[in-house]
Amino acid sequence: MKKVIIFLIAVVFSVTAYAESSVWKLNSDINGNFYIAGSCHVLSKSDYPLPDEFESAYVNVDRVIFETDLEALMSPEIQFLMVRNGTYTGNDTLEKKLSKKAYATIAKYCNDNAIPIDILQKLKPWMVALSLLFFELEKIGVTPADGLEMYFNEKAKKDGKNTGGLEDVKEHVKYVTSMEEELDEAIIESFAKEIEELHVMMKDIIKSWKAGDEAGLIEYLSESLRNDFPKLHKRIIIDRNRNWISPIEDLINSGKRTLVVVGVGHLVGEKSVINLLSSKGYKIEKLQ
Repeated sequence: MKKVIIFLIAVVFSVTAYAESSVWKLNSDINGNFYIAGSCHVLSKSDYPLPDEFESAYVNVDRVIFETDLEALMSPEIQFLMVRNGTYTGNDTLEKKLSKKAYATIAKYCNDNAIPIDILQKLKPWMVALSLLFFELEKIGVTPADGLEMYFNEKAKKDGKNTGGLEDVKEHVKYVTSMEEELDEAIIESFAKEIEELHVMMKDIIKSWKAGDEAGLIEYLSESLRNDFPKLHKRIIIDRNRNWISPIEDLINSGKRTLVVVGVGHLVGEKSVINLLSSKGYKIEKLQ
């Protein structure tokens, strides 16, 4: 059975003490202060302070580059675009679009959790699942507001450091909303069945991320996504990894001290950003 919860977590990410971290440093004569950090897009306040490697990398740079420009992503125009892509138009509603079985499943979940189902009626199934995922994560104190990107974005603004993105914000939205092409009403039933696993799973992923446990991250964020949703894995992870190499090289060659922050799912696995850069001759080491 496809693990919808794993897929949703990978998208939201996208991701015990070990000797490793989730921060890499480029060894180069061109740019001696270039770092790539793997992010968890959602965290809890209890996950701070961050491992020392993250703060050390930040202190040594003058700018922070994210997957996309976060200020643009939070603009009313782009937020409207996100909502429009995830909602029904006209007289269509969730109840009209779902089978009776699928709708009964989501209705029971809403009733059990004191959620008025009317607020979900205009949302498409994938948007419903994402919304309910955030609802469940909030139960354990995990939110996007406490995610690594928001933390460094706010920190950079206060410290007067420049920020930017690897991809255009509208292109970023297109990748996120492309889930609709493969996720139909089955996502609703699968979500309800797997929800009990979510809290344990999320804690394990954050634990692996903080420790730099690549094997654990690959298992959760790469292998499961690739095996269960190969087309989406290619579109959301593999294709974007390749697309980011050129702008990352431009950042390196600029000589400016830079920290690149992307979802940790992009930095682990065979076709990760780290491996793609290494295959081009760049020497990259994980900070200890």
